[in-house]
Amino acid sequence: MPKGKRRKTSTKTTNRTRKKQNKIDIDLTVVSMIIVSILLTVLIYTNSGYIGKTLSPFLGGLMGWMKYILPIGTFVIAINLACEKKETLMPKLIQYAVFLMCIAVVMCIYQISKHTIDITKEFGDILSQAYELGQKNIGGGMLRNDSSIPCR
Repeated sequence: MPKGKRRKTSTKTTNRTRKKQNKIDIDLTVVSMIIVSILLTVLIYTNSGYIGKTLSPFLGGLMGWMKYILPIGTFVIAINLACEKKETLMPKLIQYAVFLMCIAVVMCIYQISKHTIDITKEFGDILSQAYELGQKNIGGGMLRNDSSIPCR
């Protein structure tokens, strides 16, 4: 090779390699999301085994009955990601989180109007009351009701 000349790397080859790597990453993401959603469905809906008996009340305490929506939404995002040609996981997850937060706000307002949580108590008492109600699938759980604290 003459001095001063460099070998050009093909940009087509590097682009193909990147696309193939992205395709493998997306496929791995879709498969893992489907597996996680199936595991969550079995553990939450059936309360089977030690993990299910621990996870279901814990998620109920945090999210209330919305714990039943979590595996379904994860599965739908995985299928949507597999069917689309674009590799856009993060916008889908953000949309899903915003959707869950909108439902949480509506449920929080409902819990306040129903007076199932006494908003005149201290912050810790309100959170523990919301957690207990969520474990029993009565209330919205702790994550939804922490915004029901009055401003003083």
